[in-house]
Amino acid sequence: MTYIGILTYHNNTNRGAILQAYSLWNCLKNNIKKSKVEIIDYRTRQKEINRLYSRHPENFIKKLFDFRTCTKFLENQGALSPYWIITDNHQKAINFLKKKNFDMIVVGSDQVWSYRKKKNSHRPFPNAYYLDPSLDTCKVSYAASANKMSLNPLSKKEIDIYKKSISSFDKISVREKHTGDLLKKLGINEFTRVPDPTVLLDFPEKDLKDLLSSNGISLNKPILGINQLRKDIGRPIIRYFKNKGYQVVSPGKSSLADFNLASELSPFEYYSLHKYFDLVITGSFHTSIFSIKNYTPFGTLDYSKKSVTYKTETLLEEFSLQDRNIKVAEENIESILNKLEKCEKKLDKKQIQKRLSSMKQKGFSYIQELEEMLDEEDV
Repeated sequence: MTYIGILTYHNNTNRGAILQAYSLWNCLKNNIKKSKVEIIDYRTRQKEINRLYSRHPENFIKKLFDFRTCTKFLENQGALSPYWIITDNHQKAINFLKKKNFDMIVVGSDQVWSYRKKKNSHRPFPNAYYLDPSLDTCKVSYAASANKMSLNPLSKKEIDIYKKSISSFDKISVREKHTGDLLKKLGINEFTRVPDPTVLLDFPEKDLKDLLSSNGISLNKPILGINQLRKDIGRPIIRYFKNKGYQVVSPGKSSLADFNLASELSPFEYYSLHKYFDLVITGSFHTSIFSIKNYTPFGTLDYSKKSVTYKTETLLEEFSLQDRNIKVAEENIESILNKLEKCEKKLDKKQIQKRLSSMKQKGFSYIQELEEMLDEEDV
C-alpha cells in the first residue's frame, strides 16, 4: 500500500477550488492501484485569519458556516486527512510532512506556486507548497500554477529558494503556458502540461429546480449566471442583459445579481447550477470549465493588463474558444457588449467532447506515469 499526500488549496469557500481538490484526490485514488490518498490539511495562519475576518458579525457567521459546508464535503467524501497543521513557519510545516512518511507528495492543482510580495500575504514565502530539497520522499506536481506571477519583484535570494525548491521535484506538471514559461526562466525545462483535474472527472448532476424556484428564480425566463464580475464593468453589462429579459443569478454573492445563492450550494450543486444558465459571464477559471462541461454559452472577462497568456486564455485556446475570452483592458464597453452578445451562441458539443476526451487522456497518462514511478521505487 503506497501512501500519497496531496498539498493543494482546500481551505476556502471557493467551490471551484474545492472541486479541483476533490477531483485530483479522486483521480489519484482510483487510478493508482493499492494506494491510500488523502488531502493534507495544511493551512497557513495568515490565510485562516484573512478567510474568517469580517467587520460585520453577521458576515463572520456566514463565512464560518460556508467554510464548514466545504470542509464537511471533503471530510464526507473521505478525502481530507484526519490530522492538520496551521503554521506560517516553513520548517515546522516541512518537519510535519517528514513525520508522515509519505511515499509520494503531490502538489497541485491551483495557484500553489504563485507568490506576490505584499504585506500580510495569505501565504508566506517559502511555504509547504514548494516543498523543500531536504524532504526525502517522491515529490511531484499535478497541474501546478503560478498564474500571473512574475520573477521581477523577487530578490535574488527569493528566486534562488524558488528555483532550488521546485528543481528538487522528481516530476513536474503545470496547468498553463505562463507557468511553464516561468519555469524555463529559472532553467527548469523538464515538465509536462496537463489539464486542471476538474476536466478529468465527471461530477454527479443534481436536480436544482426546487432550489431555484424556492429562491424566486423562474425556469421559464432566461437566466444569466455571473461570477467574479467587476462592478465597474458589470453594471452596464447587467443593464444590457436585463433589458433583454435575463434574470441575473450569482452562485456566490454579488450586488449586481437579482438572486444570490451563496452558502446554499454544495460543491456538486454549484457545478450542476451551470446547466440551468442560458448564458454565463465570468472572470473565473473554474466557472469557464464548468460552463464548457455543461455546454452552456459563456463569455470570460480577462481583467489582466499585460499581454501574457494566463490560465483562462490557455484553457480556451485548448478548446478553440478564444473568441469567448474578452480582454477588458483592450476594449470599450460597446465592444465588450457586442462580443458578449456573440457569446450567446451555443457551443459545439461534438468539438467540446472531442477536446475533453483528448485532455482527459493527457491527464490520466500523466497519473499513470506517477504510478510507474511508485512501482519502480518498490522494486
